[in-house]
Amino acid sequence: MKIEILKNIAVRVPRRMINKLAAQIGRGENNSKALVNIIFVNDIAIKKLNAKYRYINKPTDVLSFNFDSAPGKAAILGEIYISVETAARYAAEDGLKFNYEILKLCCHGLLHLLGYDHMKPGEAARMESKEKYYLSKVR
Repeated sequence: MKIEILKNIAVRVPRRMINKLAAQIGRGENNSKALVNIIFVNDIAIKKLNAKYRYINKPTDVLSFNFDSAPGKAAILGEIYISVETAARYAAEDGLKFNYEILKLCCHGLLHLLGYDHMKPGEAARMESKEKYYLSKVR
């Protein structure tokens, strides 16, 4: 899986680790040719997206938007928006390093693009297991 990282906010993100994570997920999920844009934004920008597409008028940590769901295809699979401000708050609340929180959110967003979800308990457990597995591969 190939990643394009875009930022509309001044922040350092762990690009090399994000690319390593994406490569692991791409191989593991048989989708190594897919392209994904990861866009780092502030709370204002993600709040607007959350309100427009989920009808929730508040910031969130990560949003994923699918473009092309055909596995293995060299096309843009989708985009992931990550709020740097929310990620920093969550990292502080959970006692985690900021870069690890960013990796968690990237992993979460990538799995969503690949069809994983967490709305039902069984789905949530499966997705969480995948997240732990892939994050363990890049630490």
